[in-house]
Amino acid sequence: MNLKEKRNLIFPLLKLWIERDNMIEMEKAFRETTKLLLGGELSHIDSYADWLGRSVPLPTLAESVLSGKDVWMPPPLNYLNTAFNKSKIISMDEMNSLNASKFTVKDIENTSLDKLITRFIKPIAYFCGNFRYQNYENFEKVSGGGGGRNVYMAEDAYLGVKNIAFSNYTLFCENMFGCYGTTHSQFNIHVYRSVALSRCFEVDSSSNCRDLLFCHNCENVNDSMFCFNAKNLRHAIGNIQLRPDQYRLIKSKILEEIVKELNETKSLQYDIFNIGDRDG
Repeated sequence: MNLKEKRNLIFPLLKLWIERDNMIEMEKAFRETTKLLLGGELSHIDSYADWLGRSVPLPTLAESVLSGKDVWMPPPLNYLNTAFNKSKIISMDEMNSLNASKFTVKDIENTSLDKLITRFIKPIAYFCGNFRYQNYENFEKVSGGGGGRNVYMAEDAYLGVKNIAFSNYTLFCENMFGCYGTTHSQFNIHVYRSVALSRCFEVDSSSNCRDLLFCHNCENVNDSMFCFNAKNLRHAIGNIQLRPDQYRLIKSKILEEIVKELNETKSLQYDIFNIGDRDG
């Protein structure tokens, strides 16, 4: 076996080993978060990939035209649902190799707008994936992120982020799974367009809330389920406040059903966007 053959054999194995090692902390965070929110641990996060990413625009895998290496690109939704030209994709760490221009000032003088675009702009315009910002550690399958550690399958994960997976636009967040457009939050699954949420599951367009299940447009609502367009509630179901013991009893039964379905099917038929569409 020659050196090239040995390299082709060893490098893929080394890459798999590194990726497996990098996922240890993420798997631990996923187990801890599901235990905290649902009362039961879920493991093997990739087996829940379809469910976690169901309502989240996630990175897409491409190939660098310069090196052939994997490049994770932002989802087309971020760019008016327009796919990137595959012949113009590079990784951020390859940008310097394209910085030198082959054109001179004389080439550009007395040119028209059409010629400027077709001759000068298009040949040097590339789409850059694997974008990184500030210091980062253990970023895998991330199209854009930085300023944190342990981020997996995500876009736009920046600044004070830790243990983020299958998410888009999460800033100053920790332990977030399947989330989109949420900042300054921690220990959430499937929260969207929200700020300052903790321990929430299937919540949209809310702020300053804790321990919610299936809620929309809530502010300063805590320990509640199925509340909509509400403020300053606690131990409420359907915007109706209950005694704490009544609430806890109902919540435990619902969580038991949720964990059972997730364990058996790796998915959940209900989410914050479809519960109002169900008949019966």
